[in-house]
Amino acid sequence: MYKYWGFGLHITSGIEFPELLPSDFTHTDVSISLGDIPAIEADTAFDIGRISYRVNHHELVFSVQDVATYYAADGNRIIIRPYPGNVEDRVIRLFLLGAAIAGILQQRRQVPLHTSAVIVNDSLTLIAGQSGAGKSTTLAGLKKRQYRIFSDDITVLKEVPGSDCICGVASYPMMKLWEHSLQTLALEDRSFPVVPGYEKYGFFFHGVFDTQPYPVERIILLEARQTDEIRHKQIYGSEAFAGVVQHIYKASLFRQPAMRALCFDVISRMLKRATVHQVSRPVLCEPDALLDVITSIS
Repeated sequence: MYKYWGFGLHITSGIEFPELLPSDFTHTDVSISLGDIPAIEADTAFDIGRISYRVNHHELVFSVQDVATYYAADGNRIIIRPYPGNVEDRVIRLFLLGAAIAGILQQRRQVPLHTSAVIVNDSLTLIAGQSGAGKSTTLAGLKKRQYRIFSDDITVLKEVPGSDCICGVASYPMMKLWEHSLQTLALEDRSFPVVPGYEKYGFFFHGVFDTQPYPVERIILLEARQTDEIRHKQIYGSEAFAGVVQHIYKASLFRQPAMRALCFDVISRMLKRATVHQVSRPVLCEPDALLDVITSIS
């Protein structure tokens, strides 16, 4: 049995996860195993692309075409049934580290944000952006500038008991970069393709991975648009809230009224402390110029 830390959770697994941080503990938060998928009575069912979902208040079943079916329940267990055939293990792991873990976090009443994060002065700067905005390229550039990388793709928001402070918890110690980002940053390592057949590669940072929670100090909303220069402005109030809430990870799992209320409460409390900044960049943008703007935000 393998033991790992990930997403603020102690995870035991019957299959190996090189993406996660090996750990030693006595109490398990989440167990992962291979097996048959239980039938569930779904309150909600929907499809997104090649993935079909069935959800109730304490269970999630989702099927990824030609990959696997996953069952997440009670915030403490995941079962995987791979489809027959030669399915790459890393593809099976990829969907578990995405939607299955998002289901577990939802069941545990924790809110995941689809953001990268760096540590600055013992606080977090989160970087959010839709696909193509340059989030991962920016994170890799910050790493080259000696910033402490906290999380690449997901930051879990966590309440601190007895405080209004909302902290961020890292997901796992791997950055994922597309080929064009590698070329832009002159990076050579392509030894760990995230998904076979796609030019996206994983870069591990187990040795410097920080599992401690940190308060969120600022959030940068990054977007690529038709503009002739990089533009930055701080946003406030409902505009800031609307900008952040659209980056809830796997937001379709948080649509029930109780989950919507939870997200509203957690994000509102986070924004009492954290500032929100909108950075718009040209579609074709010099990475160092963008990094200069981002590192100037305080």
